[in-house]
Amino acid sequence: MRVLALIFMVLSFLVGGFCSGVLFKNIENRMGTDGDSEKLEEVYRLVENEQKQIDQLKKDGIDVTKIEDPQIKESLEIIESTPAKWKVVYAGKLGILLAVLAFVMVVVAFMKKEFVTKLSILIALLSVVLWAITPYMEAGTFSGANPKSLALIGCIGLIVCSACAFMSYKLHLKKSQATA
Repeated sequence: MRVLALIFMVLSFLVGGFCSGVLFKNIENRMGTDGDSEKLEEVYRLVENEQKQIDQLKKDGIDVTKIEDPQIKESLEIIESTPAKWKVVYAGKLGILLAVLAFVMVVVAFMKKEFVTKLSILIALLSVVLWAITPYMEAGTFSGANPKSLALIGCIGLIVCSACAFMSYKLHLKKSQATA
């Protein structure tokens, strides 16, 4: 039974770890930054300028939702479609950290150490946090998977991986107590 739990753990780690690990690259490609922090700052500077223009129109008493100006509509679309900067920065980093921690958990599970129980709970919780903070970005024609969907697949995979690692240790304890 423990062997079956370890097999499912490895398979779900491959899916969940891969999805969590490549999440940062998916987000970077969607933002058009390709890992360049200056480009990311430029994107958010543009969004900030657009937001200032909209705020100025609102101060002047103009209802921006009813204006037919295409430039204002484009500005509103840019502001709405751009996720919060902290989500873009931290979701990718948390995904990489989670993939590394999951790999450590898999190794520790094969070593039959008690630490795997704490690590599996931590990974399950962090995977839910990763899914919660990952920004939703519309899928384009050639842009690949939505980061939120990728994070959900990674979350499910890592939760299954954590549960299997947890159970493999508990089954090891049960077997060692039965033989003692």
